[in-house]
Amino acid sequence: MDYSKKGTKKKQDDLSEKGKKKRKRGVLIFKIVLIVIIALVVVAGVVGYTTITNIMKEAPVINVDDISPIGYKTTVLDAEGNVIAELVAEGSNREKVTLDQVPMDLQHAFVAVEDERFYEHNGIDLQGIARAGVKGITSGQFKQGASTITQQLLKNTVFDGWEIETEKERWTRKFQEWYLAVELEKTEGVTKDVILEKYLNTINLGQNTLGVQTASERYFGKDVSELTLSECAVIAGITKNPSAYNPVSYPENNKGRRDLVLKKMLEQGYIDQAEYDAALADDVYARIQAVDIEIKSETNVTSYFVDALIDDVVVDLQEIAGYTEDKAYDAIYSGGLTIYATQNPAIQAICDAEANNDENYQGEKKYSFSYALSVQDAAGETTHYSQGHVKLYFKEKTGKNSYNIIYNSQEDAQAAIDEFREATVKEGDTILGERVTFTLQPQIAFTVMDHGTGEVVAMVGGRGDKTASRTLNRATQSPRQPGSVFKILSTYAPALDTQEFTLATVVDNAPYAYESGESVTNHNGKYTGWTDLRYAIADSTNVVAVKTLTEISVQTGMDYLDKFGFTSITQADFGQPLALGGINGIYNDELTAAFAAIANDGVYIEPILYTKILDHDGNVLIENVPETRKVIEPTTAYLLTDAMQDVITAGTGGAAYFPGMAIAGKTGTTTGDKDTLFAGYTPYYACAVWGGYDDPGDVGSTRFTRTIWKRVMQQIHEGLENPGFKRPDGITTVTVCSKTGLLPVEELCDVTHAEYFIKGTAPTKPCDQHEKVKICKDSLCLATEFCPLESVEEKVLLKNANKETEDKEIMIPEETCTLHNEETYQQQIQDQLQDQLNNQLQDQLQNQQNQQNQQQNSTRP
Repeated sequence: MDYSKKGTKKKQDDLSEKGKKKRKRGVLIFKIVLIVIIALVVVAGVVGYTTITNIMKEAPVINVDDISPIGYKTTVLDAEGNVIAELVAEGSNREKVTLDQVPMDLQHAFVAVEDERFYEHNGIDLQGIARAGVKGITSGQFKQGASTITQQLLKNTVFDGWEIETEKERWTRKFQEWYLAVELEKTEGVTKDVILEKYLNTINLGQNTLGVQTASERYFGKDVSELTLSECAVIAGITKNPSAYNPVSYPENNKGRRDLVLKKMLEQGYIDQAEYDAALADDVYARIQAVDIEIKSETNVTSYFVDALIDDVVVDLQEIAGYTEDKAYDAIYSGGLTIYATQNPAIQAICDAEANNDENYQGEKKYSFSYALSVQDAAGETTHYSQGHVKLYFKEKTGKNSYNIIYNSQEDAQAAIDEFREATVKEGDTILGERVTFTLQPQIAFTVMDHGTGEVVAMVGGRGDKTASRTLNRATQSPRQPGSVFKILSTYAPALDTQEFTLATVVDNAPYAYESGESVTNHNGKYTGWTDLRYAIADSTNVVAVKTLTEISVQTGMDYLDKFGFTSITQADFGQPLALGGINGIYNDELTAAFAAIANDGVYIEPILYTKILDHDGNVLIENVPETRKVIEPTTAYLLTDAMQDVITAGTGGAAYFPGMAIAGKTGTTTGDKDTLFAGYTPYYACAVWGGYDDPGDVGSTRFTRTIWKRVMQQIHEGLENPGFKRPDGITTVTVCSKTGLLPVEELCDVTHAEYFIKGTAPTKPCDQHEKVKICKDSLCLATEFCPLESVEEKVLLKNANKETEDKEIMIPEETCTLHNEETYQQQIQDQLQDQLNNQLQDQLQNQQNQQNQQQNSTRP
């Protein structure tokens, strides 16, 4: 290396030149980097602007309706305004309130803890966003979103699926929230009060409660307007985390949050120190626990009445409001409807108590079951079994075709299931699932209806605990044969209404057969001969009913049943057995309505279970005005009512009688005592009671339906006046011969009674069936001139009596006496002459003896 002066200078010059070049390169690089950074910023800005613009463009287009909460619980009120059911779908346990119903303390509590600048910002809180941004940068975690009440409302009503969104989706949604929040608050008519009201109706407040009204009822058992300051702070404190701050499950967590809410309300000037101190000292959680215990003790299972009500509302929403079936169900369970039911709570309580009173069933307590078994065999094939398979198994085992699944105890029923399972499940099979439900037997169903309005005031669809909603309702879903109660509707109502018959019309109650050749038998096995309709109704005489329907025609009976409102009657039921209820089956509520029509002067009123439905805004959606139509004349209805009073006082329905009230009704029992019924009414209510096994079989005693009817109706009518059944115009009273229904003839018709008639239908002919005849007591035949006088007696007898009936005892003999004839008559005369001669000789001998005795006495000294 050259260390000379010249060499050193040359080195310095070289370094200086290189330095200049290096510095030039550095400046150039800096400029390039700066340009790149600027370019990147510009590009990023453009990209960011474009991205954000696109995000905003993709934001939902909203209006005021879009930010309204959806999904409200439906409330069912009884006739006295009590809540009897709340129908709630998932995410619909909400009850709307307006802002003026929400206490100011609750409004301020939410604003203080959730959005303290709510009344100042334009939808987004820039100060809050900045604070959250700084905290995110310093912590490295951007979790604090600084969401305003407006944003929270949008998140809960406009955006779906945010609970499971990705980080990218969360930021996309957050930008759209900011954008929409600003746009929303610029919208005409959308004030801070509007936003706050919708927010308070939307928020999730734990325990499946949505909105402040439902939360107030759930935690404090009262209306939101009645909340105290401390209670308001409790509810507002839930919002941050509805699970973690739930005041029932985690009261300590909620207390910390409540205290924070109160502190913020104090700091922001919403409350003063005294209010703050009093609220902190309030033992609010003890009240919450007490309400929680009370709520948990209540059942959420809907009653048979409400089950039937839901079915009716589904139909009416479709037919009247034009809903689809799906929309109808959505409206019921999440539409926030208010349904005004016709149920009378006091009457329903009576019905429920008597339906479940074991004493009413004469100790009869058995069990049936609902069974399901799924089995997979070794080959992978699956077979599903039910109680029908159990029944078939035991039919084949016992050889009894009438085998039913009714057992004396639940243990016996379980034993039958176990036996079936063991016989069915083979080695190598796998049981995939099994379910069994036991049901108390015999079962019961009845409906109580105000026959003047058509309102159903009570309904029972079964006996025993109801463990689920929308189960089998035997009052509306289980058609059963009605037995003899049907005689009134299918036969006697049309017979009297067409005026082809009167109550005094007589029918020969004698052995009879259907056109098919099958015999018609009476329940007591007796045949009373000529029997009027009044007696046939009271005594439930089958032959008279069948003959009457045959006379007026089966088609006429079918036509009247249609007018009486029966929907289950089909052409398959056409036939003479219609007179006796020998049909596929009818529904209990329809039977009640049919008898109610008779009680209501012959006017049928469609039974209704509710009077009106309001939507969640309080507007009338449906005004339920029942359809009405005249089925029979008022005069016909009165005749039937009067005759059915005899059923109670002198006929088969005596067990339904209770004093102090006019009662009319009819009993019914089906073949083999599989069904027992009593349908009747008073001047106030109609009620039809059905009893039997779900799997039809002989129930033994059939008296329990009358017993239940009596005990229910007697309690219902306590304290009510007895106005009796009003007699309409057009009814006249005429005394008739009890055996012929004609005008009685003096000295011939010794049994008579006064009968009611529709004017113009009373008899005008005198009785021509009774005749005074002479009977030979020796032969019991018509006496002849040859019959001895001492053997002849005069009797009033019937001309056309039937030997196969009880009338044979009062019938005019068809034959004359053959025991006495001309030969016997001559012999009788000779015997009489001989007797006279003998008597004369005896008299002469006696006279002679008397004379001799006198002479002897006169010669004595």
